[in-house]
Amino acid sequence: MFAVRQLVVEKAEGGKVGLDGGCRAVVFLEETSVSKNVLGRDEGLYDKGERPDSLIDWPVDALDYELVDIFNWQEEAAGMISQMEFFCRVDVQTETVERYVRDGLLVPDLVVPMSEHRTFKYFKEETLQKYAEQYGWTFIDDSNRKELFLDMVRQMDMSYSYKPVLLKAVLLYADNKGRVKLSDIVTYFREFYEARRAAGLVVEKANSIYAKGGYTDAQAQRNILSNPFKRFEDMQMLHHTKTLGVIQVDESVWKKLTREEKQEIERICDEKLEQYFWRLK
Repeated sequence: MFAVRQLVVEKAEGGKVGLDGGCRAVVFLEETSVSKNVLGRDEGLYDKGERPDSLIDWPVDALDYELVDIFNWQEEAAGMISQMEFFCRVDVQTETVERYVRDGLLVPDLVVPMSEHRTFKYFKEETLQKYAEQYGWTFIDDSNRKELFLDMVRQMDMSYSYKPVLLKAVLLYADNKGRVKLSDIVTYFREFYEARRAAGLVVEKANSIYAKGGYTDAQAQRNILSNPFKRFEDMQMLHHTKTLGVIQVDESVWKKLTREEKQEIERICDEKLEQYFWRLK
């Protein structure tokens, strides 16, 4: 739907509003200036302490008309998949999807500009199906989330040591519903890296907050949520309840993990950490 910016002059004398084909609101003006009578009437209302029906703080002279798109993008996006949901539906990293969109390898069905530098992107279900098949991505749901979680652990890629440390903290502190206090995870991270420092071992890469030392719990928390946690969250395997300060393993994963599988995760994390720090020597 479209509207005309000069719709403000509807209150002027001789102005009348009509509809063009049901798609555009158009103002037809016989006189483009607000009459002195209208302004005088409004001033009189001010004297009485009453509010006028319309307030125009500058002269209105219609020099041109501009059609403005005021369509309801939310109606068009209804039933579509947001880019954020896209990340959760397939086993591909957020950065990969963003790069494919940027390079034109993945084209959204709807792009909604929200600001000069920000847009919302939406995809139809059939578009998601097409790209998943084209690029060999696997759809994630409750039936396969645990197996994909185990695959992630077994094939764990590491730029830092944070992922296995996070998983070890979760296995240590999680209750029977897979819930862990974020403060307990922060404590585990601090104890893990400070123990390495005290033992004279390489703590982490030089640019890591844990190697630099002097970090606060709040800084450690931000690091945990932005680095090791985010990838698991993207695939809806871990969730963060900010109001409660809790991280939880998705129910479809935690309830299906056997004791043997938890022991396997622990063993893999220890092996990955040993390999990682050996490379840092």
